[in-house]
Amino acid sequence: MHSAARRIAAFGAGLLGVAALAATIIAAPAGATGGSAADDTPPPIVETYDYPGAARIFAERNITLLKGDGNVQLADCASGGNLIVVQSYKTKGDACFRVLKAPGYVTMQIPETYFIMGDTHTAKATLTAKTATETVDIQPGKWTPVGESLPNHDPAALLEIRVTA
Repeated sequence: MHSAARRIAAFGAGLLGVAALAATIIAAPAGATGGSAADDTPPPIVETYDYPGAARIFAERNITLLKGDGNVQLADCASGGNLIVVQSYKTKGDACFRVLKAPGYVTMQIPETYFIMGDTHTAKATLTAKTATETVDIQPGKWTPVGESLPNHDPAALLEIRVTA
């Protein structure tokens, strides 16, 4: 007998709990929404590889850095060491890049580039002049003439440095 009475009491308490919950939901102010699992989910992390501080670098140096994998980074030329050096008529001073790890790349727009000096890595530079795009080997430790520093070539914009080893 006690067992049946307990079951009935538990069932009644459960019904009261459901009724209280229903009353709370119905009595919620208009426009109020409850959080859901979807609301608590952060947006997906998508790496765009956009170059950090690009707007500041453009304003200071007239160098447009677009994207990269972080392994080839703009560096202070005065820091010395193993650097890829880019010379352009349009930038404020040389543009130097430090290779942190190979392989790596950085995309950019450096107008009127005329020389690139390689560091110790195997690298290539992609440039465009008018409508033609070409990729040249950057000689390690040597100045590589590009763009109008070559006979019968137009001024060229440096688009990419890609380091393979």
